Amino acid sequence: MRGSFRLYRNGKLICARHNLIVNAALVAAAHLTGGDVTGQPVSLMGFGSGTTTPAVGDTALSGSAQYYNAVTGHTYPSAGSVTFSYAITPTDYGAVPGITVNELGLFGNTGATGTPISIGVVTAAWSASTAVAVGTIIKDSNGNVQCCTTAGTTGSAHPTWPTTVGGTVTDGTGTVWTCVALHTAPVPIWTHALTPAFTFNGTATYAGSYTITY
Repeated sequence: MRGSFRLYRNGKLICARHNLIVNAALVAAAHLTGGDVTGQPVSLMGFGSGTTTPAVGDTALSGSAQYYNAVTGHTYPSAGSVTFSYAITPTDYGAVPGITVNELGLFGNTGATGTPISIGVVTAAWSASTAVAVGTIIKDSNGNVQCCTTAGTTGSAHPTWPTTVGGTVTDGTGTVWTCVALHTAPVPIWTHALTPAFTFNGTATYAGSYTITY
């Protein structure tokens, strides 16, 4: 297998190159050939902050800051090839604020992890008796990312946080938090590639395609 990817910023091509298919992809492909489809198909795109050159033995992204969301579709451009579409948009709150992306990777999801997923991106923690505006992002005590969807003032102790994406909880005097990203990385990784660094600040859309050829 071999791979290639394209990356666009607001519709303008900023990168196109070949990339590495890692050993984990061979295992996943073997499972698919044998009829085991549980979690093996490519389903997620990972955006990471690592700058280490990819190696065939990679099992995950290398950066401390990582964000994962679902691929947006797939096509078959030619015999033996499949192309996956991906995007990171201003509504990807689990990646805001400020993840610097240096690496990309396609993933399956054998652990059936809920998406989106955010690791090491948000550093702000919940604080007591604080006025909170809509759009405020925090990392809760479980390591998941919560977004304020109704403004208010937090309570004297944090609420029981929702642990599923889209779940909500009321905090203090009217503050409503919505869970927007979880904290568990998916497996297995299929491909791993470096890309020109860009900082995702929630204002631009980055989208592209990732092709695997057999």
